[in-house]
Amino acid sequence: MFRSLGSKKTTIIPLLSLFMLVAAVVLTGCGGGGGGGGHATPTCPPCSSTETSFWAANFVTNSYYCICAAEVATGAQSRIFVQHGMNLPPVLSGLQTEFDTKIYPTNTNNFGSEPNPGIDNDPLITILLLNIKDGLSGAGGSYVAGYFDPGNEYPLFANPFSNQREMFYLNINPILINSGSVTETDFYTTLAHEFQHMIHWEQKNHLKNLDDDTWLNEAMSEVAPTYLYGPSCERLYTYEKDPFNSLTVWNDSVSDYGIAYMWSQYYKDQFGGTIFKEIMQQNSIGITSVNSALTTIPSNTRTFESTFYDMSIAIGSGMTTTTRWTGHPEWTFSVASGIDTWAASCGSIMLPGLFSQNTSTLTTLPALGPWSVGFSSFHSSPTGTITWTAASTLKAAFIDGGNNRLSTNIVSGSSNTYSNDGYLLVSNPSGGSVSSAGSVVRSSVSTLAPAMSLSPKEMLAAANAASQALDRPRSVCVQSAFKEREKERRRKGFKPGF
Repeated sequence: MFRSLGSKKTTIIPLLSLFMLVAAVVLTGCGGGGGGGGHATPTCPPCSSTETSFWAANFVTNSYYCICAAEVATGAQSRIFVQHGMNLPPVLSGLQTEFDTKIYPTNTNNFGSEPNPGIDNDPLITILLLNIKDGLSGAGGSYVAGYFDPGNEYPLFANPFSNQREMFYLNINPILINSGSVTETDFYTTLAHEFQHMIHWEQKNHLKNLDDDTWLNEAMSEVAPTYLYGPSCERLYTYEKDPFNSLTVWNDSVSDYGIAYMWSQYYKDQFGGTIFKEIMQQNSIGITSVNSALTTIPSNTRTFESTFYDMSIAIGSGMTTTTRWTGHPEWTFSVASGIDTWAASCGSIMLPGLFSQNTSTLTTLPALGPWSVGFSSFHSSPTGTITWTAASTLKAAFIDGGNNRLSTNIVSGSSNTYSNDGYLLVSNPSGGSVSSAGSVVRSSVSTLAPAMSLSPKEMLAAANAASQALDRPRSVCVQSAFKEREKERRRKGFKPGF
């Protein structure tokens, strides 16, 4: 349930009216109400002398509203505010120390600098703890764990709802109502995730005037918490439930985060932490920026395409075979990453595994979209044979489980024998779509629908089903919604306020 703001009034402004308000302010040439029937600039009701007013997003009603919050701590890197009527949960008593001494230096070392001192000319980052209005009214439901709104980097004439400061919104409601299933580590993980979004905005949008691909921005936010808090069992579970999902076609589904996490964890294992900072430095976006960053690594000849195929083998091999492919570290994840793609327990989560179902009777494999991977298992005692007929852009590998043997770049139409268990790993290292034909086992590439940005409300509804399947609350990242609003703001010619 929503916590009361006590006697404080709440101002609610529909998000859809944002750009109408912006236009009105520009036309009147002032920061107050426009004459001649223009819209008035929205204002927050006054707070007490010990509190500060903030605009925040209501994801249920698609509107902005105003709250009052008190500053409860000031540190070396951050200011922490708590919404009026709420208290800092005891489990978060170490929040400021965690951010200032761990999250801040780790993220800036691995990704780059945030806006500093930014629009408010203050080197400290505001962390606002509040009950984010996401519709969460009981334990177990999906929720918005936190967000970074780049609209706060704009002056009021460009965004009347700007708080004109570098800040994060962190949701403390899930910790209060979920009785331990949402922990302080979940909270800190969100903070590291959102901080990467702030850094990404500074490095790409602000400094280079580039709008990076959503998949890459989210992949880097997915890996950010792992430097401090280890692998994400939840994301590994998400991936294993839908391993065929496209890396680069972003539809704001829960599954999108599974493959994004696997990709970024693989790059972290293969190239070290500096790879993401190097990607940030490139004056390009998406796959192009990754390829450019890879060229800066001494003696490296690998590309985005070749590493995607290598990653498919590493995923299919699983952590239990980390030492199997002697001399080929490119075909494994590190033991420290905790990537186990076979049925196993990960923390409190039971992973289903990639090969939980025997597909021996299949004559046609599931279609693959751009930059996606398919995994199939076959069982025959004592031996079996699989013939794979490929689409033109597909690449595959085959693991003979009984003889502990890996065959890479297998030839379309050739026979692959195995003892007891065989595993076929097919990747589409391409952004294109083609059709194919086959005789025994066939793989094809599908044409996916264009990426569609869901509203936060739609994302939350979709995540609820995933929450029930995992038997624990699922958090939702709403960064893409703010990205779309900023794109419209920039299209109108507005720029950040510093």
